[in-house]
Amino acid sequence: MAVYKILHYPHILLRKPSTAVEKFTPSLKTFTQNMIETMNAFEGIGLAAPQVGILKRVMIVDVRPYLENPQLKEWHGSISFSLDGEKKPLPSPMILVNPEIVRKDTEISFPFDGCLSFPGVDRGQTTRWKDIVLEAKDTDGKAVRIECNGILSICLQHEMDHLEGVLFIDRVQGKVSENEVAADIMDHEEDAATRRKMKKLKLVDARSEKLDFL
Repeated sequence: MAVYKILHYPHILLRKPSTAVEKFTPSLKTFTQNMIETMNAFEGIGLAAPQVGILKRVMIVDVRPYLENPQLKEWHGSISFSLDGEKKPLPSPMILVNPEIVRKDTEISFPFDGCLSFPGVDRGQTTRWKDIVLEAKDTDGKAVRIECNGILSICLQHEMDHLEGVLFIDRVQGKVSENEVAADIMDHEEDAATRRKMKKLKLVDARSEKLDFL
């Protein structure tokens, strides 16, 4: 298993749209497992392939830290998950390939949005959809359907944006200074504790790997 280097804003690849996965190969499964390792290493609840430099429609989501926190109960929401038409418990983490939001209703304000590609940035409040229906495939090509609201809906929308080259600062309510955002990220990267953590993780550049699903 590997932990990938996460691209930080304003890296150019974060603004490029991704293309669909057409080959469901063993390396796709290896890649997504490494994405899970990466998300966990950086204590995130979601990660999209463009964030590690791979412009394919693949994303990982695991909202258990929210669902298991009683202080965030108002954002637990409702969730219905099905695989090939059969209702199943929500997998955690969840791997989604070629996801598409097929329905969305009611705009809301989400107070604490954030992103692993924006370490050290606290801009928070974004505009999102309350209820969504998302359809995708798993790494075996099986059909996935999710109907949800609450934190899972927010997280799925956040990761979907990455696949379109849209970033969470584009959704922030009020004016955002891109220079201030870049400065906050630079301060985080130069922090001594951050440098020690990065060195310990021995990060791998996903773009250097042989990925036959591209």
